[in-house]
Amino acid sequence: MKTALLVVPLLALCLTGCIGLAVPMLSSGQTHGKVITPAQAKFIVPGATTRAEVEAKLGGEFCASPRMPAVAYSWEQPAAGLMWFWVVIIPPAGLGDGDFTERSHWRAFFVAYDSENKISRTRFVSLAGGQSLSEQLENWASGKRNYGTHIIDPDTYVPFVVEDTLNHLQRTTCSR
Repeated sequence: MKTALLVVPLLALCLTGCIGLAVPMLSSGQTHGKVITPAQAKFIVPGATTRAEVEAKLGGEFCASPRMPAVAYSWEQPAAGLMWFWVVIIPPAGLGDGDFTERSHWRAFFVAYDSENKISRTRFVSLAGGQSLSEQLENWASGKRNYGTHIIDPDTYVPFVVEDTLNHLQRTTCSR
């Protein structure tokens, strides 16, 4: 594999006079926000745990919805960097360009509660970049599905069409 990483670019350079390469790199960025892990949220029991208990254990760094009884603990973690460049060699000169791009994961822990401030449900989610945190929190709290650009649910790794079909069958079976 290491040999191929050297031979393929050199072969491209010799045959065409140009070379393009993308090199994945580890990110050196910081995490923004407070990361909540499933182990930290294990104490939550829907119907028994209160919002005050959640705030006491997980902290007050959350986004509260003004319209829905829900809060979101969100964080962004750097995932990886990608350095790319290309070079065209045309004697007696050459052209080239390059850049560095960093990718990140935007995650959240959503918590919904009822009129008595008891937790009704929770969910770890991967957030989409096309909507604000508040929009995604309220869509989740109201039961709306936010497909975003995902075909597969990033939390369960099941295609959305399969989840929706099973949910529909369960609702149909239960209502009969």
